[in-house]
Order: sequence, then structure tokens, then C-alpha cells
Amino acid sequence: MRLGKAALLVSVYAGIGGTCFADEKAHEFYFQQNQQRFVNPAYDARMLSMSGSTGLTTANALSTSQNPAGLGLMRYGDLSTTYAYNEVSGNNFPSGTKVKDKQNIGQVFGATPINPTLDGLPESGNLGLGWFGRQGDWTYDRDNTDSGTYQVVGGYGKSIGHRTALGYGLTFQNDNVDSDTHNYESSQSFLHTLGVQNMIDDDTTWGSTVFVGHGYHDLDHLADARPSQSVSQLSVGWGGGIEHRMGSTSLAGGLDFTFMRNNGTNDPAVNDVVFGGDSLGRVMNVRIGIEEQLLDWMAIRAGYRYASNFDWDYDRAALSDLSGSAKYNAWTGGAGVSYDFEDEYFFHAVLLDYAAEYRDVGNGDWQHMISLSAPFDLCV
Repeated sequence: MRLGKAALLVSVYAGIGGTCFADEKAHEFYFQQNQQRFVNPAYDARMLSMSGSTGLTTANALSTSQNPAGLGLMRYGDLSTTYAYNEVSGNNFPSGTKVKDKQNIGQVFGATPINPTLDGLPESGNLGLGWFGRQGDWTYDRDNTDSGTYQVVGGYGKSIGHRTALGYGLTFQNDNVDSDTHNYESSQSFLHTLGVQNMIDDDTTWGSTVFVGHGYHDLDHLADARPSQSVSQLSVGWGGGIEHRMGSTSLAGGLDFTFMRNNGTNDPAVNDVVFGGDSLGRVMNVRIGIEEQLLDWMAIRAGYRYASNFDWDYDRAALSDLSGSAKYNAWTGGAGVSYDFEDEYFFHAVLLDYAAEYRDVGNGDWQHMISLSAPFDLCV
């Protein structure tokens, strides 16, 4: 009986290995899909329109997710809400047919001083809270795959002096990928972020973060009786950025690197599934951005990002054809308008920002994002 079962597993494994097909567009699609299974920070539209180059140097509500040290340099509070539509396209595995993941994204973030100080940095620092959600639907997919992710984010930042701040952020993520054949789900993923931000002078700011993510995904097989497996995850990374203002023009640059690892069961009977099992990947982004303040109430922005997504290795013979890289170029642009209120009002202003990103990956992917934010003052 045991010999018969072993022979069956070998034949299934050999059949899978013999029918695998993967090309460059399959690498690009699944590299991004696996990357999204880990905890990634949220952006607002201004950050995205400048390729994410200002994420670590900005001091607003989104600092809660990007660089919590930015909270420590906030003299006021901030509220922000964002909606985005994103596409991730490529080819399905192992069939090679086209596939597109259409994603709707929403988020709400807020940050406030613990004890407001008039015309100064709060002595007890600033707190930030946020929620992020993403819902994806795979089209042209015979297994009817869809995905859902949400995050709950908290952060604290404290100034040490007038120009430097330190911060810590914690992100909890719930993530799942559901299809007719498999369910890949995590309800215990976390990301810890330590950050520093420094204003070199009134026109130049730099920021840096180190982060560690960990969690588990459970893979269940719905179409057959193969055993379930638990996949532990680890991500470790670093990011740095600088932003400089020259009159009405702001220039920004950033660099970040992340190592991602899945550790699952090395069983040939269950390792033909793209999600689960052993795999590891490395992601590096080089970012540059520019903003021009055309008028007191309007700015335009542009950016470029080189995503060196290299060497996603599945470490499984059944998926050896799918191992590879997904390096690509991305171009971003956008604009923002603001309306300022008088000093006696609770809100200082209302800001509306739009961003678009085109990624030269898959079949050419777009993301559109719009953010509405309002800085406020508790000392009115």
C-alpha cells in the first residue's frame, strides 16, 4: 500500500514537472503576486506621483506606515484618505494564458500630537493610526482566483531636538488568495519598522528605516485530498531617502532593499502550487522624483523608479521553470491642489492629490491614485 502511494506521488510529480510552462510574463506576474503576500507599506498620491521617493522624508499621517519618525516632526495633526485602482498583468502558470489582477485599494490614516504645543514640537511625541485594504480579482483565470488584504497600522514618533526624530511602527496584515482549487490565507502577519528623520536645514530632509516582517500562511487544497501546510514568512529590509527644496522646485531620491523568504514543506505532492512551499526573493527599488510648485495652491510632479526584482527562487523542482527575475522601469506623474483656511479654523487646509504610475512589466500595468488630506491644529 505504501509503495503504491509512493508510486502515485512520483507519477503526479513527474507529470507536473513535464507540463510546466513559464515565460518572462509569468515570472513578472507571480513575482509581484508573491511580493504582495508580504507586508508592504502604504503610499499616498503625492508619494506615488514622485515614484515613492518622498516616502521616508515626509511628515504626515502616512508616515505611520512609511517612516514613523516623520510623526515626530509634525507640529500639527493630519487626516488622509486614499482610493487607488491597480492592475497586475502577465501570463498564467502553467498554461501560459494571459491573466490580469484588477485591484481596488482604499485607506484611511490619521496622526495627532499627544499633547499639542503651540508653535512647537509636542514634548510627548505624536501618534498615528491607519487602515489599508486591497481587493483583487483575477480575470481570464479558469480557477476563479481572487485576493483580499487589509492592514491595521500604528506608529509613534518623538523628536530629539528641533530637527531630528525617531519612530516605531507596527503593521498587522490579514491576507488571503482564494481559488476553486486552493486557499492561501494568513491572519498573523506583522511588520516592525524603526525610523529616523532629520532636517539638515530648512530645505533638506533625509530619512531612513530598517524593518522586519514575519508571519504565517496556511495553504489548503480544495480540489483533492492532499494535506494542508503552514508556510512561515520572513522579510528584512532597509530604506533611505533625501528631499531638497530649491525655491519652487523639490527634488527627491530614494533607495530600498528587501529580502523575502517563505519556508514551507518540501513534499512533491504539494509543491506544484505557486503559493506555499519554499521560496525566496530579493527586491530593490531606485527612486527619483521632482515637484514644481506652479502656484501657491497647485503643484505638478513626476518620478521614475527602477525595480530590480531579482532572483525569485522557488527552490522546488515542480516550479523550477517559474523561478526568475522581474526587473522593470516605472514612470509616475501627478498633480496636487490645496485650499488654505484662516488661522482661527480647526483645519489648516484641504489638499487633493492625484497620481498615475505606468510599469513596464507584464502587459504594461497602470495604477491610479487619489488622496484627500487635511492638516489640523488642536491649539486654536
